[in-house]
Amino acid sequence: MARHTRIAGITVGQSPRTDMTCDLVQRLADNLELVEYGALDRMTLEQVESELKPEPGEEVLVSRMSDGRQATFSGDKVVPLVQAKIDQAEADGCRAIIVLCTGSFPELRHTVPLIFPQPLLHSNARALAGGRRVAVMVPDPSQIEQAREWWSMSGVEVDIVSASPYQGIDGVTRAAATLKGADDAFLCLDCMGFTLAMRDAARRASGLDVLLPRTLVASVVSELLG
Repeated sequence: MARHTRIAGITVGQSPRTDMTCDLVQRLADNLELVEYGALDRMTLEQVESELKPEPGEEVLVSRMSDGRQATFSGDKVVPLVQAKIDQAEADGCRAIIVLCTGSFPELRHTVPLIFPQPLLHSNARALAGGRRVAVMVPDPSQIEQAREWWSMSGVEVDIVSASPYQGIDGVTRAAATLKGADDAFLCLDCMGFTLAMRDAARRASGLDVLLPRTLVASVVSELLG
């Protein structure tokens, strides 16, 4: 039997991400083994809400605790926890690392390929849109303005709606339905929490093609190491 190549999936929430790994593993090359790490693994939701509460002007991230509850916290404050998991994954022998979040991150220390979904999602969307406006779905209304700024910095005009992937598929369907008839090139689900089932529901409700970051990232890593 061929030896598997270990790659790390680091969530900014808690592992295991049972809501995500099934979709990811389906798209990974057969020789790749996904090992999960969570930035918040040693914290309770109450600690997260107290110690990592976003301050005015800080990036807002939304992720999932291991019991399925949604956690909202500061992207700035979680960076050292993500760095610690990168160090751990490299020490464990992982050949590449995926940060399972579409947020914006500073340069982080690493010696193996470190994959951030946001630049992959933005660059592919810009190339595919051909100058047209793109619809974007973010998990929380508090993220709309920061998402608009990030997409604008990537040269993409956006039409933004919000629905949390951690509160069920119905909200995603309702938000996508508001885009029906919009003159958008396609829809980007701008969070690694959105599932393949949510992609399909959003496509039906909006009438738009949909770009899903978790499968996009899996395809890129499989091309690199598969």
